[in-house]
Amino acid sequence: MKKIKLFMLLLCAVTMISCDSQQKQAQTTKTDVSADDPAVEKAKEDIVGRIKKLYATIAQREEITDSFACRSWCDTVDAVENKDADVAEIGFFNDDLWTQMQDDNPDDFEVRDLKFLQLDVEKGTAMVDFVLWSSVQTVHQKFAFCHDDGEWRVHNIIRCNTDSDGKDSEFDFMEAMKEYLAEP
Repeated sequence: MKKIKLFMLLLCAVTMISCDSQQKQAQTTKTDVSADDPAVEKAKEDIVGRIKKLYATIAQREEITDSFACRSWCDTVDAVENKDADVAEIGFFNDDLWTQMQDDNPDDFEVRDLKFLQLDVEKGTAMVDFVLWSSVQTVHQKFAFCHDDGEWRVHNIIRCNTDSDGKDSEFDFMEAMKEYLAEP
């Protein structure tokens, strides 16, 4: 019993340290923007609306179009899918790109704990951290956005995981796809 209590205390301490570290990282990477700046508020509204529309589209089992992602993201995904076209086993994508689910997606998504880690309206870049909740699973991820063709579009997906030892790790899809495409 003492070992279990000790383990639980250690797990709580690691979680608290990890959360504190993530908050400090978010504070240091956040671009100084005026909360009263109408352009910033409009960009935030557009980005949040884009994320919610994406998951509403998935929940309604409608086809995801390229309108949610920028050209470079779509081109990279297409190149990976073309490379995997003749692969007998599972290729690069082992699960749904947007939900991280291997089987059928549910119809009840909710975007929670959304935070802007970075937003630069002039450069047309943003980084948003959020939790995607559904009745099937919960996924923590970040979307990097760029302003492409007059719209905020996903430029990269970064999956955030905590392993059984309580260590946080990230999986950068754009980086991993480029490495995969460079393999013979």
